[in-house]
Amino acid sequence: MNISDIVRKSAEERPDHNAVIFGDRLITYRELDDFIDRFASGIARQGLGKGEVLSIFLPSLPELIISYLGAARAGLTVNLVNAMLMEKEVAYILNDCGSRAVVVDRRRLHIIEAIRSKEESIDTIVLLEDTVNGEEYLTFNSILEKGREDFTRSATKGSDLCHLMYTSGTTGWPKGVMATHLNIRHNASSFGKIHFRPDDIIMVATPIFHCWGLVNGTLGMLSRGGTVITVERFHPAQTLADIERLKPTIFIGVPPMYNLILKEPDLRRRDISSVIFCLSAATKMPENLIHQVQEKLGWRYAEAWGLTEVSCVGATAHYAETRIGACGKGMDDAELKVIDEKGVTLPPFQQGELCIKGTCVTRGYLNKPDVTNQVFDADGWFHSGDIAYMDKDGYAYIVDRKKDMINVGGEKVFPSEVEDMMLSHPKIKDIVIVGVPHELKGEAPKAFVVLKDGESSSEEEIQSFCRGLMAPYKVPVAVEFLDEIPRLASGKALRRRLRDREWKKVQV
Repeated sequence: MNISDIVRKSAEERPDHNAVIFGDRLITYRELDDFIDRFASGIARQGLGKGEVLSIFLPSLPELIISYLGAARAGLTVNLVNAMLMEKEVAYILNDCGSRAVVVDRRRLHIIEAIRSKEESIDTIVLLEDTVNGEEYLTFNSILEKGREDFTRSATKGSDLCHLMYTSGTTGWPKGVMATHLNIRHNASSFGKIHFRPDDIIMVATPIFHCWGLVNGTLGMLSRGGTVITVERFHPAQTLADIERLKPTIFIGVPPMYNLILKEPDLRRRDISSVIFCLSAATKMPENLIHQVQEKLGWRYAEAWGLTEVSCVGATAHYAETRIGACGKGMDDAELKVIDEKGVTLPPFQQGELCIKGTCVTRGYLNKPDVTNQVFDADGWFHSGDIAYMDKDGYAYIVDRKKDMINVGGEKVFPSEVEDMMLSHPKIKDIVIVGVPHELKGEAPKAFVVLKDGESSSEEEIQSFCRGLMAPYKVPVAVEFLDEIPRLASGKALRRRLRDREWKKVQV
């Protein structure tokens, strides 16, 4: 089994059908499969052996897809590096996984060169462009030119490592999640069977160096023989223009993207009616935002839940079966359960930690057996750290991340709940709630707010609005106005950065 075989059937049965669209570039299934063969053959000639690590440090480009599937076809283990990371972060990842080669573009080359001067394991750099400042590099095109279209792939098993994808690192240094070919092939194909048809066109607005955009958006659609529109970087105005021009039938993103699309001034003038439904994951989607997507955009809505540790998606449901507020049911053979602090399985509608078991569960964290054993138990269950409850039909409802919960004098406050309610304020564009020190209650919620363009407000106005919506202990004790909420490329808010800043004030 090899994840790159996910395109072989369509390459044989509908070779001239578009597999990938990027700007004005069209790549058919025949061309994509040939590129994958040639990259696999060309990179193998550089002396990399089965199981050795090739890192990809690129933004969302077709070359990322080709490099990923080509390296996998050559029997290498692929390490996808978040294109937003800086030198210290990238150095940690490349050192941790023992990367032998890196595929990189001109913009990020200086980071890799700085790291290679200190890291002995990196002996091959593949540059996306031809030259940089007159210096010659092994280039992506030269790899393709050296390769053969009839490459015989390396004999990989479903249990062999497919990729190492590092978690976001919001709780410390990132951890390399070990996903097998079976993990990724099963996750992409199972997701595709639920959501996609061969004639669908999906716009993948979320980064494909994250698992949601790559495994489920891109590989999920390729498994069905449909077409993927790859977006290098999300901009709401450009996205609306591209939807009108390219007419995708499906849009996949994360909650902040939908929020920005809905607030785009040009929205009403754009024809976005080709989109039948949209998908969201990575962080909980506020219910009022879901209703706005359905009413103002005219799109049906489907949600998914998962983490890098479960190959990305563990639960989802077709848009016709989606329940607002729920993230779906266990996908394919995935089992879900909610447990209390003692590990006892809870009945429906009681909140606890969501756990999952099935083919989606990966092999744990690279070089971190102790951390692995903390969340991957001996019975095959992964303990997600998400607080949730399930209904009688097996649908899961995410409440919040366990670590994000704020303990206000014994009362539990989940930031996402407060954020959902506050987003209904007509002046608020974006918001994050974190726990800050409180003299009497230990900690209390603080709101970091981004206002809509041209709006002004005050802490008193925001707090007064909140008092009419929520229990007194949930009302933010402080409101700070920001120009922008710090977020990862995946859309997740960097709560820890804001939280740490507030707690350091007390320590000074």
